[in-house]
Amino acid sequence: MSDPCPFCGHQQMDSKQVEYIHRSGEQLMVVTEVPCLECEFCGERYFEAKVLKRIEADFEAIQSGARKPVKTIQAPVEAYSSL
Repeated sequence: MSDPCPFCGHQQMDSKQVEYIHRSGEQLMVVTEVPCLECEFCGERYFEAKVLKRIEADFEAIQSGARKPVKTIQAPVEAYSSL
């Protein structure tokens, strides 16, 4: 059994692979299949530091041109007040 959720205290944290969006300024990177623990009650997700550091390093490698992303997408941007 894992530790309780630090956010809500619920006892059940499930291992999952999820989509994670890394943002640095105006630059975004979508990472799929990221391992995490997710609280089955409140849905809060917890990522190990080594996982996030790996994502940051990959983001920097892509931004510097040392590595190419698997896929590139375009996404529209909207302000909620203009909807």
